[in-house]
Amino acid sequence: MAWQDRLREAAYTSPGGTRIRFAYEAVRREVEKRTTAFSFPGVDGAYVQDNGHGARSYPLRCYFSGDDHDLEATAFEAALLERGVGRLEHPLYGTFDVVPFGDITRRDDLRDAANQSVVEVTFFTTLETVYPRIQADPRSEVLAALDAFDVALAQQFEDSIDLSTTVARAHVQTRFQAFLGEVSAELTRLSQGTAAIRREFADAQQEVHLGIDVLIGQPLQLAKQVANLIKAPARANAGIRSRLEGYAALAVRIMTSPPAMPWEAFAGGVVLPGRRRQVANDFHGSIVFGTSAVAGAVLSTVETTFTSRPAAIGAAETILDEADGVVDWMDTGFAALADADPSELDTGEAYQALQHAVAVAAGYLVQLSFSLLPERRIVLDRPRTIIDLAAELYGSVDDRLDLLIESNGLTGSEILELPRGRTIVYYA
Repeated sequence: MAWQDRLREAAYTSPGGTRIRFAYEAVRREVEKRTTAFSFPGVDGAYVQDNGHGARSYPLRCYFSGDDHDLEATAFEAALLERGVGRLEHPLYGTFDVVPFGDITRRDDLRDAANQSVVEVTFFTTLETVYPRIQADPRSEVLAALDAFDVALAQQFEDSIDLSTTVARAHVQTRFQAFLGEVSAELTRLSQGTAAIRREFADAQQEVHLGIDVLIGQPLQLAKQVANLIKAPARANAGIRSRLEGYAALAVRIMTSPPAMPWEAFAGGVVLPGRRRQVANDFHGSIVFGTSAVAGAVLSTVETTFTSRPAAIGAAETILDEADGVVDWMDTGFAALADADPSELDTGEAYQALQHAVAVAAGYLVQLSFSLLPERRIVLDRPRTIIDLAAELYGSVDDRLDLLIESNGLTGSEILELPRGRTIVYYA
C-alpha cells in the first residue's frame, strides 16, 4: 500500500457533535520533548533526564470551496468556538481528542481566489486525565493544594536545614535577611494597589524581620512565615499580568543569586565539611523563597476574575513554565549537593506538593477557559474611531471603550482615529 492510499478524509467533530469536512494541502505536527541536561564539574558530557513529552499540536490550513464555501467556513468557525473537547480526524496522522488553541484566522480572497474560504487553526491534543478532575468548587481545591504545599515546604525545610552551631544559625539568618530584601524589591509595588493588602504585606514583613532572631531557631515556623509573606500580594488589585511577572521576576532573582547555585560553590573541587553545610543551608533556604514565588503566582490566578479565554490559557501556561523552571533549578542544585555529599537528597515533599498545586490550578484555568469569551481579530478596511468600532463590535460604547483600548494597546493618535489596516482584537 502506497502512502497515497493511507490518506484519510479530513474532518473535525465539535464537542456538540457537528462533523465538518475540509480540504487541505501541506500538513505538519509539533511536539515538545521534555528533557533536562545536568552537567557536573570535572566530568565530560552531561546526564540527560527524560521527562516525557508535551501535547502534540496540529496546525492546519482548512479549505472550503464551491457554491456554499462561505456558509461551510462559517459553520466550521462556529464548531471551533464551541466549548469543550472535540475530535480531529487528521488526514495523515490519525484521530485525536483535541482543543482548538490560539488564534483562529479566516481568509476570503474574493478577487484573487474567489469561490474559496480558508480557515487556519491549530489543534492541541488533550486528555481528560492530564490534570486532576475539578469538583464542585475548583477554587477551593487550588487553595487546599496551596495549604498542603505550605506544610510540606515547612516540614522539608525543618528536616533539611542544619542549625547545630551558632555560626550556622547566624549565617542562615543573614541569608534570609538578604532574600527578604529581594522579596521587598519585587513585591512591594504589587501590594500598593489595595490598602488592606498593603497593610498585610507590611505587617508580614515586619513580623518576619523583627522575629527572625527567634524564628531562626524554629525553622518550621520561619518557612511558614516566609511563604505567607510572599503570597500576600497575590490578592492585590493589580493586573494578573503584573502579578505573574512580579512573581516570575522574584523566582529568577532567587535562582540566580549565588547562595542558590551550589554547583558554582563546589566548582573549585574539594570543599571542607563546614563549607558544605553552609552551601547546603543556603540552597535549602533559597528553595523556601523560590518555590513560594511559584505558589504566589498560582494564588494570583485563583484570585483573578478572567474575562477572556486567551487570558486564562496564558495564565495556565505561565505558571506551568515558571514551575518547570523552578523544578529544573532544584534538580540541578540537589544533584550538585549529592555529588559533594551523598547524604544530601531531595526528599520530594515540597516538589510533589508544588507540582500538585500547579497542576490543579492549570486544570482549573483550562476548564474555566471553555466558559470564557473567545478572542477574535479583524483588520480595518477604513479609518475608524474607537466609539463607532466599540458600538459595532460590542453593541455598546461607555462600558466597552476601556476594554477595547487595553486589549489592543491603543495609545496617542490611535485613540482619536484607528488607521486602515490596523488589526483589532475583540471578545465576542
